[in-house]
Amino acid sequence: MQKLRLFVITVSHFCVDSYATMLAPLLPLLKVNLGLSLAQVGFLGSIVSICNISQPLMGLWADRMAWRWLIVGGLALATIFSPLMGLAPNYLTLVGILALGGIGVAAFHPQVFSLAGELSGPRRSFGLALFIFGGTLGLGLTPLWAPAYTNSFGLAALPYLSIPGLLFLLLVYRTVPLGNPNFADGKSTAQWRRLGDQAGPLVLITAIVILRSVSGLGFGTFLTLMAQERGLGLVAGGIPLGIYNIAGVVGALVVGYLADRVDPKPLVWGSLLCSVPPLYAFIYVEGTLASYSLLFLGGGLLLSSNSIMVALAQEFSPENSGLVSSLPLGFSWGVASLALPLIGHLGDQIGVAETLKYLALLPILPAGLALFLPGRSTAKDAAL
Repeated sequence: MQKLRLFVITVSHFCVDSYATMLAPLLPLLKVNLGLSLAQVGFLGSIVSICNISQPLMGLWADRMAWRWLIVGGLALATIFSPLMGLAPNYLTLVGILALGGIGVAAFHPQVFSLAGELSGPRRSFGLALFIFGGTLGLGLTPLWAPAYTNSFGLAALPYLSIPGLLFLLLVYRTVPLGNPNFADGKSTAQWRRLGDQAGPLVLITAIVILRSVSGLGFGTFLTLMAQERGLGLVAGGIPLGIYNIAGVVGALVVGYLADRVDPKPLVWGSLLCSVPPLYAFIYVEGTLASYSLLFLGGGLLLSSNSIMVALAQEFSPENSGLVSSLPLGFSWGVASLALPLIGHLGDQIGVAETLKYLALLPILPAGLALFLPGRSTAKDAAL
């Protein structure tokens, strides 16, 4: 494991995911300022994820690049455009700004996940869990600092947040190896046609992540709005989302560490199934300590299998790691995000808390599908 380089790209992942998730904790403020319905809010929450549907194309392109320029370009787009949401005068402008930032997020992830897998050496699941830790830490901390920053300086001051991202961009450019090891003699060794032999397992992995992400994204998008329904302010309302995302950090690290030592298949279906009771109970319990404990436990279990699914996909087709990494990442999340406007519409009809009850039960479906996942030895044999 090349620890220093892995640390640098983990920091870059923290940056990108921080910018990508700034919208969610500020949705209550934007909703009031622009007079938005919950359905419109749901669409805003899905824009970055919709852009991520393009990740397989980005991954296909990335695997055929001699240099990993999408890491630098994607980080630049996310850094520059996402903070501009604070200057958006209307809904359509906000949509355009978020879309440009979302394209940067989509471009960044396939190549950088491929690089993270390479830098992890034989400890791929744990290395990817550490890398995901950076991104999820950004997801967890942003709901805490973004509302406080906005309360102090206003939405118009958000563009100043591009400055640290630009500094990290320079750090990545100077220290990260951007050469593609699967590019030799002026030609890429990636053979996407070979993916047909692994289509079944890759489709299954993608389907599991899509269903899990409908629940995960739904909770992440509407937690702050449920807090608002219960009378919490903007800063206090960001605390549940921060707890939920930080729980994902802890869950991914623990399960990623275990996945290098035991069969990862039971870890996937077991974590999904066990996430249902605490998430469902969280909707009913309003006491601060008890509700936050349930949210932490349920969120950690629900989000814990990210690195396992990416590692399995990479092991099926290591020479197409950019493309296959995008399937359980941005593509799955992007497809899942298409459900957010429908979830928002349901929230308009029955309330946010009632809607989250249905989302809490949804992980039962991907847990059932995970029972049919191939084991790690099967993945390694298929790649040979």
